[in-house]
Formats: sequence, structure tokens, C-alpha cells
Amino acid sequence: MSSFKIFFKRYLQFFLYLILVLLVIYFFTGSSFALGLIIGTVASAISAFVWHHYLYRAINSESLYISSGMGIRFLIATMACLFWVRFPEAISIYGIALGLTLTYVMILIHTFISLKQ
Repeated sequence: MSSFKIFFKRYLQFFLYLILVLLVIYFFTGSSFALGLIIGTVASAISAFVWHHYLYRAINSESLYISSGMGIRFLIATMACLFWVRFPEAISIYGIALGLTLTYVMILIHTFISLKQ
């Protein structure tokens, strides 16, 4: 199974379902928090993909240098926060922050599941 298919089954489908639910909530309420959560969740899904890509590459590599892609994930979080800087009245920074933490929650869940096996 390819790396992307593994990633899709483990993470991306949950992010997509959450984004769809948040889009429905946003269209009915027009909430700035929901919009911030959508932006944060999209950035979180991209960050999770970057993390999974680097993890997969580290597992299959025999090199001593292992990267987690932290710099790229930092840039993704910065880009998400720049939406708030540009449109502070329309987007909630708390929603973006909560959405961005989803990657790290998923990483912890993945770690606990891997340790359990």
C-alpha cells in the first residue's frame, strides 16, 4: 500500500469529515470561530501529511539524519495565522489555534496506537 493511501486511511479521512461538518456549521451560522476552525483544520491536515511523509521516509531510510519536517509545519501554522492577521474581524484566532492542535492530537493518538501494538 502506498504511503498516501496509508495516510488517507489513518488521518485524512477524519480531517475531511471534520472540515465538511465545519463548512456546514459555518454556512448556517456565519461564525468567525467556525471559519477559523476550518482554516486551522485544513492547515492541520497539511501538517499531518508533512509529518507522515517525513515519518515514512525516516522509517524506510538507513540514514542517520532523521527529520520530522518541523520547519515546514511551522511555516504552515504561520500561514494559517496570517489569514487572521489579514482578516481579524472575520476569522477567530482561537479557532485557528484549536484547528492547528489537531495534528498534534492525531500524532499522540498514532503514537499510543503504535505502542499498544
